[in-house]
Amino acid sequence: MNGKLDTNLLGIPKEGYGFSNDAKASLGAPTFSAASFPYEGKNLELKISLDY
Repeated sequence: MNGKLDTNLLGIPKEGYGFSNDAKASLGAPTFSAASFPYEGKNLELKISLDY
């Protein structure tokens, strides 16, 4: 609830995280192209799975 991703001493997240386009992270955030999606300026619904 502090607006930041809390991590342990090794940098491993202590709370759920997810990326758009259901891009997967491995040893860091996914690339922009893996997480990007087309947006045409209208209402858009995205489902993002959280990893814990």
